[in-house]
Amino acid sequence: MYVKVINPKKHGKTEYNNAGSCINLVNYLSKEDKDKGSEMEFYFTHDKDMVSSLEVIKSIDNNCPNIEKTEAKFYSLVIAPRPEEMDHLKNNKEELKTYVRDVMNIYAQNFNKKDGSPKHIQGKDLVYYAKLEENRYYQGTDEEVKQGRAKQGDVMPGDNTHVHVIVSRKDKSKEIKLSPLTTSTKLFHRREFKRECCKYFDKKYDYEGSGKELEKHIVMTEGTIDERIAYLNKEYDQREALQENSKEQEQSQNKIQEQKPEQKNEQKPNTGYSYGMGI
Repeated sequence: MYVKVINPKKHGKTEYNNAGSCINLVNYLSKEDKDKGSEMEFYFTHDKDMVSSLEVIKSIDNNCPNIEKTEAKFYSLVIAPRPEEMDHLKNNKEELKTYVRDVMNIYAQNFNKKDGSPKHIQGKDLVYYAKLEENRYYQGTDEEVKQGRAKQGDVMPGDNTHVHVIVSRKDKSKEIKLSPLTTSTKLFHRREFKRECCKYFDKKYDYEGSGKELEKHIVMTEGTIDERIAYLNKEYDQREALQENSKEQEQSQNKIQEQKPEQKNEQKPNTGYSYGMGI
């Protein structure tokens, strides 16, 4: 499960600029609507479906009074299941939306005060809107585009179902500021947020792999050299233990087979009658 808070300063797309109105991002996220006609995906929020783009813009833009022009007024999240995870959900997009709402609960609960104590807010206290998309598109930085195998803007093959979330900088009360891109892990720990989302998916849907894959990705991309070595050593020890356990089970089965007495082919006595025939 891929869960990310987008940093507009690093992402590159001007649509994710969050210092002003969210209108550019909403328009950008409408790129698939023209191809779907009446089947287009509307926005959804914590307790409501079928939300229009105009309502999203009005709600997000008006929820942050008294914030400087250069300050962030909203944030963007991407929640993207792997194809195997969508298969596990039987490609049920409504269930994915339910999971997104759960993720926003986890998001809200991860915010803390300056002293490290929780702010005690939940998903229902947020002002957020989510939109499900089915396609991803090649960018100029992708290797396929560089090698000439695809063009920028082409639809990527495979199952690329994902959800974009636009969430206000402030909660519904317009009093509490929520900044997931803070540099202080005491106020919001992005790594733990991602890990909790993946572990929650594994637990809720009886799935194995989402949490483990994320843990490895985090350690190998963000961890120190010592943390990476320790993780690889742990993986090696676990594989060795599994192989040893498999050998022991195989040896045990062989011993059981060796101890079984040989079964002789016994012939039934000849009574003078043929079996299966009437007397």
